Amino acid sequence: MRIDPRQLRTRHALADALVRLLETKPLDEIGVAELCREAGVHRTTFYGHFDGVAEFALAEFSQGIDRIAAVEVRPGVEAPADVARRYAESMREILAHTAEERLGYRTLLGPATRGLFRTVLEERMRHRARLALEVWREQGVPGAPVSDGAIDQAAAYISGGLVGAIEVWVLGDETDAAASADRLTDLLPIWWPRGPRTGAGAS
Repeated sequence: MRIDPRQLRTRHALADALVRLLETKPLDEIGVAELCREAGVHRTTFYGHFDGVAEFALAEFSQGIDRIAAVEVRPGVEAPADVARRYAESMREILAHTAEERLGYRTLLGPATRGLFRTVLEERMRHRARLALEVWREQGVPGAPVSDGAIDQAAAYISGGLVGAIEVWVLGDETDAAASADRLTDLLPIWWPRGPRTGAGAS
C-alpha cells in the first residue's frame, strides 16, 4: 500500500518535534497543542490519527524498531547460519538506532508510559524470534525446540531477554553497537545457529 507523502512528512515533523521537546521535559508533560505547535501541524490533523501524545510516541518509536527488526526468512531455502547472520545484523541496527534516539527511548522505557512501551516492544520482538525458531525447526537444527508450545516459550524467553538488554543499552552510554550485538548473540541458547560476528574483530 502506497503511503501518502503528506502524511509521511507530517509524521516525521511530529516525531522530530517530540524528540526536541523530550530534551527539556518528560513525555507525560507534553500536550498535544504543544507538540503540534512545535511540529507546525494542526491539531485536527493530529487527532485524525492519534488520541494523545503518549499513543503517538509508542506507535512512532516501536514502529521504528519494528522496521529495522524485520528479517525475511525463507524456511527450507536458506542455511540457518545465513538467517542467524541477518538477525545479528538486525540487532546491531536496532542498537545503533536506539543510540541515535536515546533520549526518546529512555523516556519511553521509563515510568512515563507505565511499562506499556516495553510490553509493545517485547511483543514485536517475540514475533521476530518465533519466525527464526520456525526456521530452526524446519531445518532440523539440533537442540532447537520442535513443538509449538516449546517454540512459543522459547520465543518469549528470548524476546524478554533481548528487550531487557536493549533497555540496559538505552539507559547506558555505550556506542559500539556491533560489539554489543555480538555479546547478545553469545547470550542466546547454545543451539541458536551462529553467523559471522558483526563487531570490529569479525573476519
